[in-house]
Formats: sequence, structure tokens, C-alpha cells
Amino acid sequence: MSLQRFCQRPIVTVAPEHTIATACQLLEDHNIGCLLVEEQGKLCGILTDRDVALRVTGRRRDPEQTTVRQVMSGNTVAISVESTVHALTALMQTHRVRRVPIIDETGRAIGIVTLDDLLALLGDEMSDMGQAISDAFFRKPPAAEDETEEFHWWVLP
Repeated sequence: MSLQRFCQRPIVTVAPEHTIATACQLLEDHNIGCLLVEEQGKLCGILTDRDVALRVTGRRRDPEQTTVRQVMSGNTVAISVESTVHALTALMQTHRVRRVPIIDETGRAIGIVTLDDLLALLGDEMSDMGQAISDAFFRKPPAAEDETEEFHWWVLP
């Protein structure tokens, strides 16, 4: 199963030469925690709200003078849209990241998956599994007036 399901939301990008003030406005306007950094249409990094907090605010840098390139995380770990969720979780664990851009066969970013997305997916799957178990173990027999076939029961020794 591909990662296409995580590519339904539009991605929000920023150029590396934009200021942190501009990037923060994008984060707020879209109510998101990270921006993909693209240069000439190619993914070159990721900027998270944590990057801003630690590398701008924490170091008392001016957000109007500091560029995205100065504080973004470069060498971004990305994954192909054709990869599996299992490969994704292994990648996230190995690289200790909470967000992974999803790229197409040309290397262009087409989505992003977060740890929260995976937790929501896991919750949905656990709910479906619970419902299936509940249906199997606690299924009520049909009411007598609903029976259209005659049932025969045998007790075997």
C-alpha cells in the first residue's frame, strides 16, 4: 500500500531566501507546524516551528533579518510515495524525525506525513479491529420473526 493517502492535503512551501517572519506568517495562516523548503522546485530542507523557537527566538535573532536557509533543517529525509507505511515508520525511527516529506518519482515533494498522521491511522485501524472482534464475539442471533430459513441443530457426542 503506497503513501498516497497522505498526499491529499496541499503542501505549503517556502523559499530558503524568505525571512523567518514570512515563514511564521505561513505557519500561522495554514495552522501547520512545518514548511517544506524548496529551491527551484526541488526540496532542499524543512522548517519546523521548533526550528524557529530554538534557532531564532532562543538565540535572540531578528526574524525580519534571519532567512529560512539560516535555520532550516537541510539534508531532509524524504520517502517515495510508492513506499509502505512500514518503511515509513522504520525511516522515522532510524532518523528520529516526526515529519517526512513524500516525493514522487521525479523527486518533487507531493505530500508530507507526520507522526500525528500515523497515530490517527493506527487509531482508525485499532477501531476497525475492535469492531470486527466485537461483531465476531458478540453477534446477536437473528430474531425469530426475522428468520427466513429453518435452522437444524445437532448435538454431537
